[in-house]
Amino acid sequence: MFRPKPKSYGGTFSYRTRIANLNRMQEEEFDLVVIGGGVTGAAIARDAAMRGMKVALIEKIDFASGTSSKSSRMIHGGLRYLKQLDIGLVKESLSEREKLLHLAPHLVHPAPNLIPIYSGWLGRLELHIGMHGYDLLARDSSMGRHLNLSPQEVLHEEPLLREENLSGGFIYYDCLVNDSRLTLAIVKSAHENGAVVANYTQAIGFGLDKGLLREVRFREILKGKEGVIRTRVVVVAAGHWTAELLRHHDHPGPTLRPTKGVHLVFPRNRLKVNKIVVVPTADKRMIFVVPLGEYSYVGTTDTDYTGSLDKVLVEDTDVTYLLDAVNQCFPSLNLRPTDIVSSWAGLRPLIKEEGAPSKVSRDYHVDLYDDGLAIITGGKLTTHRTMAKSLVDQVLERYDHLLEGDFSPCSTAETPLVGGEMADFPSYLKAQSLGLKERWGLSQINVEHLIHSYGRNHMDILALGLRDRKLLEPLGPGCRVIRAQVIYAVEDEMALTLEDFMSRRTSLIYFNGQQDLASTAAKLMGRVLGWSRPHRLAEIRKYRETVQQMFNFRSGLS
Repeated sequence: MFRPKPKSYGGTFSYRTRIANLNRMQEEEFDLVVIGGGVTGAAIARDAAMRGMKVALIEKIDFASGTSSKSSRMIHGGLRYLKQLDIGLVKESLSEREKLLHLAPHLVHPAPNLIPIYSGWLGRLELHIGMHGYDLLARDSSMGRHLNLSPQEVLHEEPLLREENLSGGFIYYDCLVNDSRLTLAIVKSAHENGAVVANYTQAIGFGLDKGLLREVRFREILKGKEGVIRTRVVVVAAGHWTAELLRHHDHPGPTLRPTKGVHLVFPRNRLKVNKIVVVPTADKRMIFVVPLGEYSYVGTTDTDYTGSLDKVLVEDTDVTYLLDAVNQCFPSLNLRPTDIVSSWAGLRPLIKEEGAPSKVSRDYHVDLYDDGLAIITGGKLTTHRTMAKSLVDQVLERYDHLLEGDFSPCSTAETPLVGGEMADFPSYLKAQSLGLKERWGLSQINVEHLIHSYGRNHMDILALGLRDRKLLEPLGPGCRVIRAQVIYAVEDEMALTLEDFMSRRTSLIYFNGQQDLASTAAKLMGRVLGWSRPHRLAEIRKYRETVQQMFNFRSGLS
């Protein structure tokens, strides 16, 4: 069958890079092999590579395809952890929040949160003390301090909130983030510092020599070819897949307690909020209603999970739980399951503890074994950098007899991520937006999306339009994503499947409404990757099946 010759646009982190990396993994020896391409594994690879270690990173599906693209999209201190007296975690998280505002200013943005106080939920005095504690722990923050609101001021900020039993409220600040793009920026930063990286590459076993781990056996998922990576130390950062992976090893590793977190997406005209609103639930937890462009999303649940690790679905009980909480606070909206336009569900790889899932610690745990195996579990998105620093520090201390060379101290706190090299992002955004609209004829929504997604690298996407002006057109009518982003995802972000692009290089799978852009994106990807027509149709079919799974709950609520 005729297959068109792949169209080349150039690029430095492409499918071609991956092929070369897989060859290098089998030809060279590494100081460190990191298994797991979520935010924790990516951060470890970046940290170790920046210290001068020779690093390989493999991920069995796509970067951030697990927990790291299924979060609440928040970089936060964790106000509720104060109630659990986990002061150390809150202080560390707030410190990391401030650092990320400077390391990735295009991806991490301050956002006001509003907590309405209703009789019978949280006491106003209790929250008032908590707010002062939050401000005190974040005393070096560049964001504002909390505000104390009267009932009238709360309703002025959010007019749709229930007025009955409202006694006041607070506004405080945390940050929003595009979690999958943050993970990708960390992966690319690791690559730029010398890490040898490959997605769709699954660890399938280990090899020992004189009691030491010396090999990681892998299978390349897309074609099924197997290979071996020689290494001195192995780091497992596989999240809730850790136990599954360690079946290939003598050590059982830590006991995990996966809990499921579900988010629902609504059109903004059905759930309009001006700020992130913290909503109380019947079991006295906090969930968030988050405005994002033309949509608002609600989450998250926190329930024990025992099902498939590879197919985590939203169920009718999850939907009922979230809708009940939101409708209780916004009674005039009467939200229904039919108002939901998309959803996502993921697992938290928590260390097993007794008690309710929401009270299990979000701290992390590191295990180091004599044979050169290191395992990291637990933790949260906000503290990924310090988790990585702690693990690499411990690896260098414990395995100094296995590692050769002088390695530099950690420098990840001072070095911006790919695209984040600007001192004043608001000024940068304003200046660049004006120039891009005038010179390139792009809409404001396209311009802002490019800069927020890629930071200083947005010009690399526009450069593709110099060769083909059609690539500057939106992917569909009114779409914030332009066609050039599809090409860039393949050529400089190692996207290999349609879902990689629609879900993790962009968030179109979640925030696209009813517009079907899959066919257009697949055609563009196929031109670069040389897909045959059957391959392209299979990609579209698989993607649409993934979209359909978002609405699995409808069978139980119909």
